[in-house]
Amino acid sequence: MIFLIKVFVTVFGIGYIRIAPGTFGSLFAILVWYISINYLNIYFFYIIIIIVFICSFKAINIYLRKENKDDPSEVVVDEFIGQSLPLIFLLQFNVYEVLLAFSSFRLFDIFKIYPVNKVENIKGANGVIMDDVVAGIYSLIIIMFYKIILFLNA
Repeated sequence: MIFLIKVFVTVFGIGYIRIAPGTFGSLFAILVWYISINYLNIYFFYIIIIIVFICSFKAINIYLRKENKDDPSEVVVDEFIGQSLPLIFLLQFNVYEVLLAFSSFRLFDIFKIYPVNKVENIKGANGVIMDDVVAGIYSLIIIMFYKIILFLNA
């Protein structure tokens, strides 16, 4: 059972990449989104996000207790969740929008702009997950402003 939890929280081992595992976790979210919108259905992506979000709380708490760590870098399922948030409003591939979603999420996640830094201090899975959710919401707001500006200038 612990093997499956490790696979889940490290997103199939992506978290064990030595350099920038969070970035690769974010890129995996973009890959899943891309496959969903082009070959499956955006609703498949929504369902994946909901399932991963719900399961991640229990799985991360189990992993944290087993490894006796607060926020290990190999846990990247939280980056997958956070990066997915701005993608939910992108219904087709546009390289500029995807780059904006990716770069803004990574900036908010890395630099922990308020209140991301406060949420990160929450103990357990709640802090691990929710700081990325807040960073994802910030990135989503950036995407929405971008789309509004495009609409107003059209």
